[in-house]
Amino acid sequence: MQKMKQALFALARTASLSVALNTSVLLLLESRVRIANAETITLTLSNGDKIQGKLVENKSTDTVTVIDHPSLGRLEIKSAALKSKPKKKRWTGSFSAGVTGSNTDRDYDLDSTSQLVTQYKDKVNLFSFKTNTEYGFSRSAREKEGSTDTNQGQVDLRYSYTFSGKSNAYISNIYDYDTLNQVGSNNLVNSIGLGYDIIKTDITTLNLSAGPSVQTIWGGKFCEDDKNCGKTLAASSARISFDWDPNNYFNLSLSNQFTGAYTKGLSPSNNFSGTIKIYPLGDKKLFTSLNAQLIYNSLTSPQIDNSFSLQLGTQLF
Repeated sequence: MQKMKQALFALARTASLSVALNTSVLLLLESRVRIANAETITLTLSNGDKIQGKLVENKSTDTVTVIDHPSLGRLEIKSAALKSKPKKKRWTGSFSAGVTGSNTDRDYDLDSTSQLVTQYKDKVNLFSFKTNTEYGFSRSAREKEGSTDTNQGQVDLRYSYTFSGKSNAYISNIYDYDTLNQVGSNNLVNSIGLGYDIIKTDITTLNLSAGPSVQTIWGGKFCEDDKNCGKTLAASSARISFDWDPNNYFNLSLSNQFTGAYTKGLSPSNNFSGTIKIYPLGDKKLFTSLNAQLIYNSLTSPQIDNSFSLQLGTQLF
């Protein structure tokens, strides 16, 4: 009986040691994995020196940043020792416009474009509003009155909320019009869904989002003769947006949204917009922009509506 008790005691002690050892190994592995996956950051000290290491997020606070340096080991750097970064504006906005014209004898031609962009951004909220217009007018010597060659534009309204890391939820409304369309001079897509920031840094943002939507087209000379014109259709939308802001002289913004409306089959539409901004003074105030908008919509007539413009603009705030 005594021998059995000793054997059971030895077995229990061995099991306890095994559990403790396995727990220690798991904790060590977890620590190694956490360190391996930690974000590598670069800190600028008040004297201008820079130091790089892996951020120890669970040890860092508002007053102390803790990093693991590859040579110096774990470092605790007080906020007072860091060079303060200028706070980014939460509200930004810009306006740009372009005008071209020609006159040959008594023939006149005038085209104008404009674009207004505003955005609010903090740690979790992103609200953006963008609108652009294009108008073209011409009159020949044989005409008593001129004619409208182009009258189109778009309004893009979007809100997203980051609820976990790089994951976010969004609600979006895109309205575009072309008064010269014979079917579907107005097009509205409302969408709600989820998104994910594939890349999210101070310089580059790449976001992918998708969700259910509804699409409505109306207006145009032959709208009443079209089976889908004037109706609201169930649809699905997917969007990818890219923004690159490497310095004070250049900015690139791209956005592409695909929508498939459920008719008897799938009626696709695609809306691409891109803007290149060049700031010659490097102060983010005055800029020249090259804008492109490429629209395909199988529900309208005509189905393709592309435009390009060169504009001068200024930051509003």
